[in-house]
Amino acid sequence: MRRDECGTLTGAEREGLESCPSRAINKPMRGKWNMKNMLLTFIVAVFILSTAAVDSSAEIRFLRDNPTESTEFFCGYCHILSYPKVIKKAHASWKEGKHKDVPCIQCHYPPEELEKTIPGHKRIPGDKAAAKRLRSDMEYMQTELEVLSRLVTILNMDKSTVQRRPRVDDRNCTTKKCHGSPKDNYMDKKIPLAKKKVIFTHKAHFDKKKWVKGDVMHCTTCHKQTTDKKHFETSRQDCNLCHFASVKNMNEKLSKCEICHKVPTKPLQKQKKEGEPVDPDKKPITHKTLEEAKVPCASCHLHLVKGNGATEPEKCLECHDNVKSVMSKADNQELMHEKHVADQTARCLSCHTPIEHKKPKNATAFLDDSRTNCQACHPDHHIYQKALLIGKGFGDIPNTPALMSGVTTNCLGCHVKKGHKKGEDVKVASHDACVSCHTKRHEAMLKEWKEKIKTELDDLAEVEKEAIAAIEAAKKKGNSSKVQKAEALLKEGQDVVNIVRYGNGVHNKKYAVTIIDAGFGYFEGILDELGE
Repeated sequence: MRRDECGTLTGAEREGLESCPSRAINKPMRGKWNMKNMLLTFIVAVFILSTAAVDSSAEIRFLRDNPTESTEFFCGYCHILSYPKVIKKAHASWKEGKHKDVPCIQCHYPPEELEKTIPGHKRIPGDKAAAKRLRSDMEYMQTELEVLSRLVTILNMDKSTVQRRPRVDDRNCTTKKCHGSPKDNYMDKKIPLAKKKVIFTHKAHFDKKKWVKGDVMHCTTCHKQTTDKKHFETSRQDCNLCHFASVKNMNEKLSKCEICHKVPTKPLQKQKKEGEPVDPDKKPITHKTLEEAKVPCASCHLHLVKGNGATEPEKCLECHDNVKSVMSKADNQELMHEKHVADQTARCLSCHTPIEHKKPKNATAFLDDSRTNCQACHPDHHIYQKALLIGKGFGDIPNTPALMSGVTTNCLGCHVKKGHKKGEDVKVASHDACVSCHTKRHEAMLKEWKEKIKTELDDLAEVEKEAIAAIEAAKKKGNSSKVQKAEALLKEGQDVVNIVRYGNGVHNKKYAVTIIDAGFGYFEGILDELGE
């Protein structure tokens, strides 16, 4: 039979099959019979007929006893229909891995299902010889099972998500025949990783107190197929996400270095050797002494961790429909981990961006990362300029946004001229930017604004000095209650005026002048309070 590229029958062939019971799904539904009811009836009928004919307990035993001989045919013949490339790669990696003598069903069937019989399996060839002998079975595989495979797909079409990975029951891994054997002692066994620099134990990772909200650790949380080279493996990127994504600073909580690494005791000075007598005036500098002195680890190791493991909403759309019921809950960490990690429906990197934790090849990375990361030294850079441009009202000062905020003009609109400051090239504001957008008459505007703001600030500074002097004089007189109130007014006034002093009032002249007027009110209020 010929099919179109989607695998469906062509029009002429569909007409010829309308009388065939096994193709009943191609008939239009009438009356109360809908598509789903018909499909369910069809599957039940096939199951009843096959159950009456055969018993497959022998096939299940055959699979368990002869995994390498039979798995490729038995499992592959069904799954290859829908996912040929995926199954082929998975089978190839399984044959090369440590578990090549363990049959598919030993891991992929829940323990209670291993003893059940699946009658339909009797008709599936178990090896090459059987495939050659049973031509009718091969035809069955290529026709009936293909239809059944599609029926299962259709019956699951009403689900809101796509199953992206197989589930493996933890009990399959921890049976007495596998890692649950007393000889294996897998929970307490110390496993050296990363060239023996990291000592790993399963027990520490199954401590529920350390789990992220909503998380439930499974064997497949860490052990899964991440590349086509191995059937499953542990990814260092998954380790990095758990240890670094939930912390703000290095060497805290799950990112503490000593969790995975042995803290070095060797002196960091090249001229000193470990174990030599300690001179009190020239004590050795070690990681331990730095930790005791509370020196931040990022001072030397900032370049060893890159990325923050953030979640990207766009990744949700790879599995979910773009609907409010889904996207509105994307920030609920506990719910997201419950549905994706605990329920084994997604990998960590299905949602999170990766975090790298390794020594870069670039020898100057330890300088470059901190040099280009402005917020490392300037945690809230240009905060005063931003405050002026926004012009948010407070106290008696009304909302006064900058004139060009309505058209969302940003810093690059005015800072167009190449300047030089402290040996570095910087972009500085220029009256040329005013002229390019407005008129030639605006050329002198920037200079006028600067002079106006400077004059106002100079006058304010004189009143501020008087207020400070009055407070000092009041302290000598011992009037503590008035002094305390005056000092509070001074601090509040200075905090307000600093917006203009440090933010450069020309960013919003009208707002700056209003703030300066408020500053006069604060400082003159101090003089009134102290009777000066």
